[in-house]
Amino acid sequence: MLYLIGLGLSERDLSLKAFELLKKIVNIYVDTYTNYFDFDLLWLEKELNKKIVPLSRNDMEKNPSFLDIAKSEEVAILVSGDPLVATTHTDIILRANKMGVKTKIYHASSIYSAIAETGLHIYRFGKTASIPYPEENFFPKSFYDVIIQNKERNLHTMLLLDVKKEENLFMNPKEAIDILKEVDKNRNIKDIIVISRISYENQKIIYGDIDELIKIENKYYGLPPHTLVVPAELHFAEEEYLFSLAEIYKNSKNK
Repeated sequence: MLYLIGLGLSERDLSLKAFELLKKIVNIYVDTYTNYFDFDLLWLEKELNKKIVPLSRNDMEKNPSFLDIAKSEEVAILVSGDPLVATTHTDIILRANKMGVKTKIYHASSIYSAIAETGLHIYRFGKTASIPYPEENFFPKSFYDVIIQNKERNLHTMLLLDVKKEENLFMNPKEAIDILKEVDKNRNIKDIIVISRISYENQKIIYGDIDELIKIENKYYGLPPHTLVVPAELHFAEEEYLFSLAEIYKNSKNK
């Protein structure tokens, strides 16, 4: 049996139901590759009196040996956020099914629900896109097409920032905004919302003109994880909510 268990947005978001299950399981792993991961799980190991084994990219994608164990024993994989947001985990479920391994999901909070803390209405979000790090002779810009398509439908765009765990690279908001400025030749992007460490005590929601936000030193945004939103035209209720809780960086002529 294979369990995929969401840890939520911070290390103590684990559900009571999932915690009670983990107390009964010997084989416990944690996916440290798929998303940005800085959870402190020492408290959980202490509470369970068990070792939690980290899984690398190779363990998740090329050599998921835990699936062989799950043929005869119970196996739990801990995942930051909600387990089925990342396609890596849906692939694991498909592999398990082909091997005759039963699966069960324990859901948890994720950026896809927590993004509502911006005050933007969830049903007004269009397709999500990811901003990748530019590489030599390779700089995919499909994320920009998604932004434009969503804007044409008056929908907000959530932008996930690139993670290269093996290289210890986690795209920060300033890098992402620089990329947006570079690809947005026609100046279609006016405003940006930056969400930093949502659900943590030091979370920040920052809203403003892209030209103003690009001036902010990156250290002000704090540590990852970060998410960006390119908002559509704001509904009056969204605007009231956003302006009541976000840090605002608007040029005087655009206020």
